[in-house]
Amino acid sequence: MTCSKDRVFAAIDLEEPDRVPLFDFIYENRSFENILGESVAVVTPDVYVRGYRALGLDLMVVGTDGPEKKRVSPGVLQDEWGIMYRETPDLIALPWFLEGPIKSPEGLDGYQMPDPEAPGRLRTIEAVMKLVGEEMAVATAFPIGGPFTAASFLTGFDRFLAYLVTEPGFAQRLLRIQTEYCLAIGKRCVEAGVKIVFINDDLGYVSGPFVSPSLFRRTVLPHLQRLTHGLKKRGAKVLLHCDGDIRLLLDDLVSMGIDGLHPIERKCNMSLKEVKERYGDRICLLGNVDASSLLPFGAPEEVKRQTLECIGVAGPGGGYILASDHSIHPSVPGEKARFMFQVAKRYGGYPIRRPA
Repeated sequence: MTCSKDRVFAAIDLEEPDRVPLFDFIYENRSFENILGESVAVVTPDVYVRGYRALGLDLMVVGTDGPEKKRVSPGVLQDEWGIMYRETPDLIALPWFLEGPIKSPEGLDGYQMPDPEAPGRLRTIEAVMKLVGEEMAVATAFPIGGPFTAASFLTGFDRFLAYLVTEPGFAQRLLRIQTEYCLAIGKRCVEAGVKIVFINDDLGYVSGPFVSPSLFRRTVLPHLQRLTHGLKKRGAKVLLHCDGDIRLLLDDLVSMGIDGLHPIERKCNMSLKEVKERYGDRICLLGNVDASSLLPFGAPEEVKRQTLECIGVAGPGGGYILASDHSIHPSVPGEKARFMFQVAKRYGGYPIRRPA
């Protein structure tokens, strides 16, 4: 019987394992409560492992650690980057962004980046890897995202988009130091035994990329390429998590050497069939089961139909990992998530028949 780790790496290497591997992002306290049926005050390594086990997943992702966020006023938190967030009961791990610490290009001169070499950065990852052994593949992701996302969190999203055009030197400097941070902490993760790294860098919204393809190629792509190549040079498999309609950027993203793409967001006109036909011989595909409306509100028969559609479209020939098109977020009932993965286990064995 193929173990979960072998199943995942076979799919990433575009091979057919015994069945389609299963994965999703799970990170919020409320999500683990829905899955485990118990109160979760803190998402500990044990909670991570039990939550992923309860869904029968083959791949799990765990972030790196930092100091606990400070409460600066009622309902407002600040992290070690100086970023302010609005606290809500449902969004604890990833609360609502309020503002970044850098208000102008001059503000970067006195800004102190967190130390990627600080003790305790890998505390949760190392504990999780010890708990799961060979049972599951363990991936990691960067604390506030890849270069573009992390840079925009420091200045504010709209402001950073403007800086790409009006203050290109400053924008490039900020992208460069964020890339350096990701490379440094990624190196530590790989040295600790992590073999899969997610670059979480959202580059699009529901109807297209945040910036034009030409601006993207000039300003953002070189940093993503450097990060991808640096991680692969260390021996890691590199998966890109990128929400939104990014069809206009896909040629560039695939060409920079990523091993896989997640989540192929259905509501953003990302067709799994088209992406499979165009890039399925070059990268592994992950996701595409609708997490916006289907998983929270859809009937079981609808969940089954879409799960089988994804497996039938992207599974043949290998190179597909079944997942939602975002995450198992707090609005997804635990029983609905379990049902999706149970369907995938039952019908995802190879050889897979393409849908009529």
